[in-house]
Amino acid sequence: MGLMYDDPRLAALTLLRIAAEESEGPNEMTGHMHAVLDDLVQRNGASYLAELAIALARTGFIALDELARTTGNSTAELLDAVEVDTLEGLDGDC
Repeated sequence: MGLMYDDPRLAALTLLRIAAEESEGPNEMTGHMHAVLDDLVQRNGASYLAELAIALARTGFIALDELARTTGNSTAELLDAVEVDTLEGLDGDC
C-alpha cells in the first residue's frame, strides 16, 4: 500500500496544506513541498505530476467557484482578477 498522498487528489490537498503553512510566514516549508514532490515522482513516476497538476487545478477551481457563489461574483470575474494580479506580479520578476 502506498502513502496516503499517492492519490493525486490527496497529494493536492497535502500541497495546499503546506502552502497554507508557508503563508503564515517565511520558513522551511518550501523545502518540505519539494521533498513531497520528489518523493511522489520517485514513487509514482514523472507522469504522476500531470495527474497532480490536474487535481490542483480542479481543487483551485472548486475553491474559486465557492468563493464566487458566496460573494455574488461570477467565477470568470474572480479568475480574471487572479490572472491580472498574477500577471502584475510577474512584472517584478524581470
